Amino acid sequence: MPRRKPRPYHHGDLARALRREALALLDEIGPEELTLREVARRAGVSHAAPYRHYADKRALLTALAVEGIGLLAATIEAALAAAGPDMRARFLAAGHAYVRFSVDHRAHFKAAFLTTEVDPTSPEISEASQACFGILLRYIAEAQAAGFFLPGDPMQIATAVWAMHQGLASLATYGALQKMGDLRAVSDAAHARLLDGLAAAKPAV
Repeated sequence: MPRRKPRPYHHGDLARALRREALALLDEIGPEELTLREVARRAGVSHAAPYRHYADKRALLTALAVEGIGLLAATIEAALAAAGPDMRARFLAAGHAYVRFSVDHRAHFKAAFLTTEVDPTSPEISEASQACFGILLRYIAEAQAAGFFLPGDPMQIATAVWAMHQGLASLATYGALQKMGDLRAVSDAAHARLLDGLAAAKPAV
């Protein structure tokens, strides 16, 4: 029986196909068990083909992490814009967007935040992370300027907020929060507790 030839790709298509198959594998088995050989098999190409675009597994996962952080940033920006001018509504919307992202884009979230298999020295990772974190810093600056947040070191505030986002999102990735009820309600309740400690004035009961 003749050997099946690898599926041909036009220039540029192979890298996208590899990322698509890698994301599916990340969702199924996680980053630690993922191999370039299996990604290639799923994409229908020779086991050597991925090396045309990615030096190794770490390079592929790093590319997915960069992609994921960019998608997360866009998701948060959209949530902030849709929430309107109210600072409290914007805070809760951004927090929920972060948590929801980990459920809707679980593989990207795993690549970006839940594995040591990526290259932490990658300039692309650094640039994407700074851009994403910059959204939070801008919100804090606006909240302090508007008198909504108490004065304080923006980086310290951002660290506390990011820890809340990341902790809830990590739990949501593995389905833990969904057991507690509606994801938006759970996210809003947790973020509201944090917000009440940051806000200059307590919300009316």
